[in-house]
Parts: sequence; C-alpha cells; structure tokens
Amino acid sequence: MDTITHALFGAVCTAALHRTPSAGSNELPRRMVITGMAAAFPDIDYLGFWIDPLLFLADWHRSATHSLLLIPLWAALLTLCSLPWRWARNHWRTTYALCCLGLLSHLPLDLLTPFGIKLFYPIATTSYSLAISFFIDGYFTAIIVVTLLLLLRHPPRRVALSGLLILSGYLSGQWLLKSEALQVAARQFPQATDLHALPQPFSPFYWQLINRHQSHYQVAYLSLTAEHQAIFRDYRGAHNLTWKTYRLPTDQARQTPLVSIAWQQDQLQKFRQFAHFPILYRLDQFPGETCIWFTDLRYTLPYLTPPFRYGMCQQQQQPWKLYRLKRFTAAERQPL
Repeated sequence: MDTITHALFGAVCTAALHRTPSAGSNELPRRMVITGMAAAFPDIDYLGFWIDPLLFLADWHRSATHSLLLIPLWAALLTLCSLPWRWARNHWRTTYALCCLGLLSHLPLDLLTPFGIKLFYPIATTSYSLAISFFIDGYFTAIIVVTLLLLLRHPPRRVALSGLLILSGYLSGQWLLKSEALQVAARQFPQATDLHALPQPFSPFYWQLINRHQSHYQVAYLSLTAEHQAIFRDYRGAHNLTWKTYRLPTDQARQTPLVSIAWQQDQLQKFRQFAHFPILYRLDQFPGETCIWFTDLRYTLPYLTPPFRYGMCQQQQQPWKLYRLKRFTAAERQPL
C-alpha cells in the first residue's frame, strides 16, 4: 500500500484501542500522530532505490523494515528519536507501545499486495503475499479517510472500530472476488495446475489471470462484471477473454538464442530472484549493439509501460553490461 494509507490506517488503529479518556483533549491526537508516523516508517526503505535500484527490489524492499521480528528494534529507535518531544519523553513507555502498534499495522496492508513482505527477515527471506489488493487501492484508502473524518464528530473508538469492520468486509469481498477469478481461469483450463489471479487498479472486479506452464505463460485480463468489454477495454468478461502467450526467458534458446544467453548472465541474478513471472520485454538491435530487456508480469498493465525493466546490452564481442530502463520512458537507460 502507499505510505499515506499506511499512516492513516495506523492512526485509525490507535483510535480503535483508545478506551478511556485521558487528561487533556489532545491525548488521542498525540497518540494518533505517533502511531501514524511509525506506520509510515517502514517505507523508508524506498531510499535504497536511489542507491541501487535492482538490489532495492530483490533484497532491500519490504525486508528489514517490514520484519515482524525486528519490530521491537525499530520501535526502540523511533522512541529514541521522539524523546526531544516532551510528551513522548514523559510517556516513553506509551510512545514505545504506540510505535510498535504503528509498525505492526504496516505489515498486513503490504501483505495484501502482490509484492508481499519478508515477514521473518533475517531468519528467512521468503516473501509472503495474499495478492488480493493492488499496490494503491483507492477504495481502501477512502474508507480510512471517511473513518478519520467521522472521528471529528463522533465517539472515536466506536467510529474507528466500525471503520475497521467495514475494511474487513471489503477485504473479505476481495478474497471472494479473487476466488471467483481463479474459478474463471480454471473453467478455461481444466487441466491447469498453476493458475494465478493478480489484482488490478481502479476496480476490485479487475484481475490479471496467469496460467503458468513449464515453457510459457498464458495471460488474460478479466472483468468480473463486464459481459464483453469493461470501461477499460483490455479487461473482458469471462466468456470473451483474450489470452496472450509469453514464453519464459529460459525457453527462448531455439528461437532467439541470444535471449537465453542474456538471461543467464550473472549480473542479472538479482532480477531473476525478484521476478515471479519473468518475460522478455523487448529486444533492441542497434548498429554494433544488442540490448535484451526483461520485466515481470506482476507489474505489467495493458495500458501502461512496465515500471521494472532490466536487461543486458552487448557491444559487438564486448562483455554484457547490466542496465535498467527508467520509469515513464521508452528507451532511456541507466547503467547499473
């Protein structure tokens, strides 16, 4: 989820746990500010993108700052940073508990997205993901914003608990919609054993369906509400799906041997580690140079340029070099 949603969700969680009125009318707002800031803190790992974009994706993002095991450590650090604030200094135990709550509230939201989190880092580096919400979910955020606005006029705890209950219902609905999307794919491919449904932006009824084979993927974009085409025309009804085939980079040896050679380069190891559904994005051939680009189907939307495109370039018989294509550009590349 986006950082603002994390901060707002942390604030709502604080209001939901605030049982008894404390001395001073500013007690709850202070607590909500602390928890909200702590809830936003794990996304500080985005700074790693400016150091090394590929290491950020493969190793740094949603790892140390998103670890359940490291929450006590990060909460202690945030508490120390807040000590110049007199209220936090006088209530340091409460501050520490609020920081723990904020950090903890961050984890389930990122667990909802396809990227997932390394929940037990550094003991294990496995990423866990429910993949029922897109990275930015406007409906989820809107429920939180409305809840916070209602807190201004109504009993905070009751409103916060009601908001969390509505969020739970919304997420349960997303889980059911994902199950329905998988059933649509299963009806199309009764013998398939590796089907996936990934959430899409703008609507919880939009899903990317992936049928993974040993040598290729079959991909379609589904609208659970449309009969033929949705408002975004790439999304189609269950009986009008258009399936597109993408070959795995490892299966390109016969048709384009150079693709397999580039894919196996040591410099691309971190991208191979990061990508769950890797595909060939593009092959560029220039006078004296060849560039082969790869991306991940998890971040491939039918109407947008994929954000994560990494590849290898070779000039004549020179060694292969690692590059990335910059976001929102067609061909501007950055050496890594």
